[in-house]
Amino acid sequence: MRALPAAVVGCIAAAVLLATRADAQTAAASTMTLDQVVATALAKHPRIRSGQADERTSDARVDEARTSQLPELGISAQINRSTGNTPPGAWFNTTGFPPVAGAPRGKSLDEGVWQTGASAWGSWDVLAFQRQAAAIDVALAGRNEAGAATQADRLEIAYEAADAFIELVEAEETVRAAKVSVDRAQVLVTMTQPLVDQNLRPGADAARAQAELAAARTALARVQQAVEVRRARLAEVMGDASLRVDAEPGSLTGPVSDRTPRPQSPSPTHPELVRSDAAVSRAKQQESAVDVQYLPRLDLVAALWVRGSGYLQSPADGLVPDIPNWAAGAVLTWSILDIPTIRARARAASASTEAASAHRDETYLAVRAQLTSATAALDGARAVANQTPATLAAARAAEAQIVARYRAGLAPVIDVADAERVLTQAEIDDAVARLEVRRAMLAVARAAGDLGPFFSAVRAGS
Repeated sequence: MRALPAAVVGCIAAAVLLATRADAQTAAASTMTLDQVVATALAKHPRIRSGQADERTSDARVDEARTSQLPELGISAQINRSTGNTPPGAWFNTTGFPPVAGAPRGKSLDEGVWQTGASAWGSWDVLAFQRQAAAIDVALAGRNEAGAATQADRLEIAYEAADAFIELVEAEETVRAAKVSVDRAQVLVTMTQPLVDQNLRPGADAARAQAELAAARTALARVQQAVEVRRARLAEVMGDASLRVDAEPGSLTGPVSDRTPRPQSPSPTHPELVRSDAAVSRAKQQESAVDVQYLPRLDLVAALWVRGSGYLQSPADGLVPDIPNWAAGAVLTWSILDIPTIRARARAASASTEAASAHRDETYLAVRAQLTSATAALDGARAVANQTPATLAAARAAEAQIVARYRAGLAPVIDVADAERVLTQAEIDDAVARLEVRRAMLAVARAAGDLGPFFSAVRAGS
């Protein structure tokens, strides 16, 4: 196969380069605030769409249950040919045609006669109100449970998105501190090398300064990797893995207030509590629906029909219906042998109600424990955040003094390296401590079942 001309190769290379640049621009990070991230997650996450579909399914089931209250109405028609030795001949069972019986008119197996008919009929189970109402109540309880489940999913997704956003801000703050650490290590190398060249410092100092620079660059690479990992997690919880987000922290990195109110108990509208209550309600409605199955079935029935029979000399030998009839009545049916089956269903429904009640109690216990744990974590995070500024100020003062002593030849390079590492860690701890307070506040709001106060505090810069 012949090689491609150089011009063609150049065109292909240019096209690939342009496509690569286009992909890079498409994948370019977009700067988003906390509110934007949460709004995007609630709009795009598949779990929300799934919950909304479940709600629509529940609405349809409610409509289906309500239509069961309507009586049965219909029309029927039949044509057949059968022996005419019984009046008015054989007739297949068909809704709307009451059966007709009579004495036989002969024993011969004749050639048969035509039978035709058309009927309008209606049937209404007047005792079905209880069963139908119970079915509607079950469907309504299921719809309420589906709505509560969607709200619980919204709370969880909003929390996960906000938490992932704060984690990304923490990683980006750590990157900033790591970059400053690299700059300080570079300054140390720049300061040490001339002294070594002038034999004012041993060569080991230059080697140690280079080692500290390499270690700082390695630490920077690691925290940059952590940023990308947390950015990927944020995109996942936002419901779109193709997103690439740069966090706009806003007031998240600002000072924290000790006066932020904390809930003492979960909100009565906590989605998880509402969902567990809805599950208990649905189980109770199902239990009630089983109880009304003991009622018999009482149908009011009526039919108006026209028949034609070759035996009765109808027009066209019975192919044209010409004999009008009507019938009305009440039919009571009650299967006694269904009682053991219904009792078994009742026991199962009662057990389901007990299980739902136990699960509700477990949910209440878990929510309260979660709130207590989150409050304790918030107290601890605030205590740390109150201490880190003093630690940072002391580390800065110590680093400045050690560098001055090193310049004066009064301290070894290892003291400078240690002081700079302590300062870098203090800067990271101070930045992360404030963000950890925000994360703890978010966890408290989630445990309380309402993220609104947290977002209000963030917007207010608290």
